[in-house]
Amino acid sequence: MNLIEDIVKLKEKGLTLQEIAQRMNMSLGKVQYRWNKYRQQQTPSNHELSPEAVAVKEKEKWTMPYEYEEDNVCLMPRTSDSLYAYWSFTESIKQMAEHHFRTKWEELPSVLKIYDVTDIEFFGHNAHRTFEMELPPMTNNWFLQSLEPGRTFIVDIGTRTFDGSFFTLLRSNPAETSPDPYNSIHDEKIERWKHQDVNEPEWLENFSTYSYYQKIR
Repeated sequence: MNLIEDIVKLKEKGLTLQEIAQRMNMSLGKVQYRWNKYRQQQTPSNHELSPEAVAVKEKEKWTMPYEYEEDNVCLMPRTSDSLYAYWSFTESIKQMAEHHFRTKWEELPSVLKIYDVTDIEFFGHNAHRTFEMELPPMTNNWFLQSLEPGRTFIVDIGTRTFDGSFFTLLRSNPAETSPDPYNSIHDEKIERWKHQDVNEPEWLENFSTYSYYQKIR
């Protein structure tokens, strides 16, 4: 079965394009491109339409896929030790980067910076730890592997300055790796609380209110 057939079947089940992209491990832009192409193929040709319908159709403008019309980076949960990130840049941000670095967009190094922001209000420089990854040219998605379970992460997509420093272009939403399925400490605490062996829930020591983050536009 080809990709478009898979997409159509999932769409018929009521999934959104973003949910389909996540399930198929594809970028949202690629899913939208295939879905739009499929819909265009299902649209009646001009000779099958009435003159009035043809006039309306001629006024409609084709819109660029999501991947090309918004500066965006999305970080999504995947497993207890991995996350999935995908991103897109508009022409305006590419041109600004080219002007700033006096280098063609295709020649700028692509770098992913990962921040561990578990239980903190992140200000850009106060992460528990950070690490950087060099990406292949023209990459628009990446699987982040070997992460610590039960932690919250944010990623920046950027490039490097002339002195090798990281330069942020876009920042993602926060996303969490799921708790380690082999770690039973949390389950043991719940059982003790259920059986009234302790006076208060022991997991309160790890509780923190959620903080709000905004993407850099």
